[in-house]
Amino acid sequence: MKIAIFGRVVETHFFPFLESMLEDLRRRGAVLSCYRPFYSFLERRSGDMAKYFDSTFDGVLSKGEVDVLFSVGGDGTFLNSVIYVRDSGIPILGINSGRLGFLANIAQEEISRAVAMLCTGDFEIERRDLIHLDIEENPFSDFNYALNEVSVLKTERSSLLKVHAYIEGEYLTTYWADGLIVATPTGSTAYSLSGGGPIVSPACDNLILTPVSPHNLSIRPLILPGNVRVKLQVESRSADFMLSLDSRMHKISNIRELYISSGNFKLNVVKMPDHSYYETLRNKLRWGEDLRNEK
Repeated sequence: MKIAIFGRVVETHFFPFLESMLEDLRRRGAVLSCYRPFYSFLERRSGDMAKYFDSTFDGVLSKGEVDVLFSVGGDGTFLNSVIYVRDSGIPILGINSGRLGFLANIAQEEISRAVAMLCTGDFEIERRDLIHLDIEENPFSDFNYALNEVSVLKTERSSLLKVHAYIEGEYLTTYWADGLIVATPTGSTAYSLSGGGPIVSPACDNLILTPVSPHNLSIRPLILPGNVRVKLQVESRSADFMLSLDSRMHKISNIRELYISSGNFKLNVVKMPDHSYYETLRNKLRWGEDLRNEK
């Protein structure tokens, strides 16, 4: 099995878990490649781990050269790893080096079991929707897709944005707000949730519009079918706004039309058979716990 390891930085306390995982993979006959900046980080911080890798990479991976990509870190690292698999069909397995994540949901104590299940083929593949952005002079033209959301946000110089929204060409409303989030079901537990948006199962086919601090309190999040095309026209007094795809962000000039729709391919995510989205949801958000007496 050919496995690519993607990461940015990890804390020192995670090094023993990471080295144990790499050693286990090599013992099982895996060929390992490491994201070059992460390899450099490990060389500086723990030179011994460099010996486990056969090669490094820093560009887009192809299906023939890699069977699975391990994302080592948190959910932010997982989002960044998507850029390196794109539409190749290479599945991503999220190894969490810190707190439990929605995407990086393999905890430290589960790593050895996850490696064993992966190497014996005892796993499932979840197909996650992406979101696509189309805009003239697109600053994201190298990869204009996101797993979580597309967001338009005011700059530090602007008081409010005026966002005109159209669904399939039909005028919906004008949002007077700090911004607007267009999220996938996967992204419903990320930035959209912090803005009061609904939680939507990733098994659903939807787009979610969530305003950020709307001036009109009657404006609420809206769930749309996944097959619609959303057009946004953005205005601000500062004549610019921030446009982001997940963690990638650019400043954009006013009066630009943005077209947002579901992507034309899906992301493959490795799921362990004993993991449940609803269990992760319950544990991550601590549903059902009595927190009244916690100090």
